[in-house]
Amino acid sequence: MDEILTNRVEDLRIKICSGKVKSKDIVKACFAHIKKIDSKIKAFLKLSEENSLNQALQSDDKIKAGAKCGFLEGVPIGIKDNIMVKGERMTSASKYLENYISPYDATVIEKLKAAGAIFVGRTNMDEFAMGGSTETSAYQKTANPWDIERIPGGSSGGSAAAVSAGMVPFALGSDTGGSIRQPASFCGVVGYKPSYGLISRYGACALASSFDQIGTFSKTVKDTALLTSIIAGKDYRDPVCEPKEWIDLHNIDDLDILRALKIGIPKQLLDYKTDVEITKHFNKAVNKLKLEGVKIVEIDVPAYRYVPALYKVIMCAEVSANIATFDGIRYGYRSPNGKSLNDEYAKSRAESLGYEVKKRILFGTYVLGAKNYYRCYHQAQRVRTLLINQITDAYKKCDFIFSPATLQMPVKFGETLSEECDIFLIAANLAGLPGITVPCSFTGLGVPMGVHFMGLRFSDAKLFQVANAFERISEFDVNKYPTL
Repeated sequence: MDEILTNRVEDLRIKICSGKVKSKDIVKACFAHIKKIDSKIKAFLKLSEENSLNQALQSDDKIKAGAKCGFLEGVPIGIKDNIMVKGERMTSASKYLENYISPYDATVIEKLKAAGAIFVGRTNMDEFAMGGSTETSAYQKTANPWDIERIPGGSSGGSAAAVSAGMVPFALGSDTGGSIRQPASFCGVVGYKPSYGLISRYGACALASSFDQIGTFSKTVKDTALLTSIIAGKDYRDPVCEPKEWIDLHNIDDLDILRALKIGIPKQLLDYKTDVEITKHFNKAVNKLKLEGVKIVEIDVPAYRYVPALYKVIMCAEVSANIATFDGIRYGYRSPNGKSLNDEYAKSRAESLGYEVKKRILFGTYVLGAKNYYRCYHQAQRVRTLLINQITDAYKKCDFIFSPATLQMPVKFGETLSEECDIFLIAANLAGLPGITVPCSFTGLGVPMGVHFMGLRFSDAKLFQVANAFERISEFDVNKYPTL
């Protein structure tokens, strides 16, 4: 692995803009590394080598001419394959969209282009972001770089694996129920889901609209904050993207923030079976926080026990509604075997959608049915409000909620994770709160594990400060890369 790829994003942008390093050399190193190891990991669905090199040369020419360069000028990034880049194919890892060409840029892509970032390629994911292992992709299974017999997590497993293995310094993903933070934990990188409404979702293929958020992967919290500062902000095209004021995400170094900070640990953590290794390293992390002056308090959120059921009912209902447009008529795959309009709809979906997608559509249609709406969907929304109120009350006792990122270590391919594995990640999506997964340590299996901080809505800047402070005291070496 070329040493240039071990640089943090902050260092890369300074070196490129000062002319000490050429963007062309960084991009070439990225593609050389990808070609060397991605046959084992399969993090990328599509690479844009020629276009990326042309963009790098343009950045180098701009810098040489003394022109003003963007904040991420010449820095390469991976893009999850459910985020639109104008003129490029976006498949969401599904056969239904295998020939779909994006007609416009997502808002986050517009902002990255304006900042001078270079798009290396499209990363693999679970089909339409439905899954937690990247095994439901219609094209390939992505492996965990630390153990290629294990899953990288999902649905944004391709982005997590690419950053973890040093193929790109950072990447975009989307998080509906832990889909960024869970694979980040499994792969040993920082994964961040913003407050609902901080980053525009315009141009991202919707899974469940009241949960979805675009977020980031990187090796450090500082890089995550830097990238977020570029892509965050109000967007009139996304009606829920409305931060009331700009949040300063640049200055996150606060050496004293852990002193007298109150961190809440859910009482309900004891109600679930947690891997022994996770419990051991999480307790070590708690003790490290205590030594820094953090006050640990126990919080009680009884509605946590409803989280898996709430997520399943509401998410599947929104999936059913969002994928109703996938009819084989307006865009996407059209079956050649349809004999009538309804038959065309049915066969187009049956022939192009995977098992996991069909299962969620069917369940979502069921809970939205006239006989089940009030009993299932309406009741789930009421309990969701109860959960939000209980979490809000818990913050009266603490500043942030702290938990293991997951309750299980990454399993081997073909094995399944429990429904409760991501319970503390999903709660952030249900409540619209920001969450960040920070690598904690390596376990006896030789794979990383992470811890999760969750804050109040739009407390993202302070969340970064706390996560950055924890990163400094954790046992995890951010300069360590998997050997492949």
